[in-house]
Amino acid sequence: MSTKTVVTAMMAGCAVVLMWSVPGLAAQTPHEQHVASDAAKPTSDMAAKDKAMMAEREKMMADMKAADQRLDKLVARMNAASGADKVAATATVVTEMVMQRRTMQEGMMKMEQGMMTHMMEHMQAGTASMAMCPLMKQTGDVKH
Repeated sequence: MSTKTVVTAMMAGCAVVLMWSVPGLAAQTPHEQHVASDAAKPTSDMAAKDKAMMAEREKMMADMKAADQRLDKLVARMNAASGADKVAATATVVTEMVMQRRTMQEGMMKMEQGMMTHMMEHMQAGTASMAMCPLMKQTGDVKH
C-alpha cells in the first residue's frame, strides 16, 4: 500500500469522524449561541492557522515523496544484487520500510490531533469559516 493511499485513507477517516461528531456537538450548543456564531467571519488569526496547516501538509507531502525516492533506490539495489549482497540489501529495504512507517504513523497522529483542533476552531467560528478554509477545500479535492 502506498504512502499516498494511507494518508488519503487517514484523511478520509478524520472527515468521517468529524461528520459523526458534528450533530452531537451542535446538540450541545445553545441555539442562540449557534446562530450568533454562524454570522461570525474567520479572523486573521484563523487565516494564519490555515496557512500554517497548509504549509505543514505541503512539507509532509514533500517528505513522503523523498522517502519514496529513497525506498525506490534501495529496492533497485536489492533487485540488482545477488547472493549474500541480496540478503543484506533486502534487510536494508525492510529496515527503511519500518522506519518510514513509524515516522508516518507519528506524523499522522500529530496531524490528526492538529486537524481536529483546527476543525473545531472553524466550527466555533461558524459554518462560513469552515467553508472558506483552504485546507478543507484542498483535502476535499483528493482523488482516490
